[in-house]
Amino acid sequence: MGEKSSKQPLVWVDCEMTGLDIINDEIIQIACYVTDHDLNLLEESGFETVVHQPKEKMDAMGDWCIKTHAKTGLTERVLSSEVTPESAAESLLQYIQKYIPDAGKAILAGNSVHYDKEFLRKGPYVSTLNHLHHRILDVSSIKEAARRWSAPHIVKKVPKKKGTHEARQDILESIEEARYYRDVLFRSQVANEDESKAEQSQPKQPKQKKAKTEHPTTTAT
Repeated sequence: MGEKSSKQPLVWVDCEMTGLDIINDEIIQIACYVTDHDLNLLEESGFETVVHQPKEKMDAMGDWCIKTHAKTGLTERVLSSEVTPESAAESLLQYIQKYIPDAGKAILAGNSVHYDKEFLRKGPYVSTLNHLHHRILDVSSIKEAARRWSAPHIVKKVPKKKGTHEARQDILESIEEARYYRDVLFRSQVANEDESKAEQSQPKQPKQKKAKTEHPTTTAT
């Protein structure tokens, strides 16, 4: 028996952290958008919050994070924020439940979203994971598959990202990229299959036999 098509909504999450060490680093920014199964935004503004961390934690970041978060202004926003991890987690869950009240329905989505998921396992954020389905939709995995198995022109036309490392912008770019793969890798294939099936279902017209032309017989004299 084949798989059924999925109508489950998608919860798009992107986190900025003080680093990639799941044990020692912390979330400092969270953004979230919710789409239906076909990548239509349920609302345009989304959710975004900046979580406070002390100066000692921010000063202990690696060089890349120090440079990047300073450039985007995130470091300054983190230090001045009064949002605790507990209040950030509560607000995030409330935002998701506003559009998806039933637990276990929505799938977590994003680019390399498995990393965001690992950080969401920490402390109060786990309440969000408990509300979501255990599966994920990782756009980065689709990209890697396309790089290996699709035609070269498909990879060349993947929407370019600005690389701002600003959570809200990163999510919107992930959704745009997912829409591209949906259209060129999946919908075009379905359209071709439907067209082929339609042609096969058409009754075949019997071939008409060409009438023989009678030539008069001439007798040499």
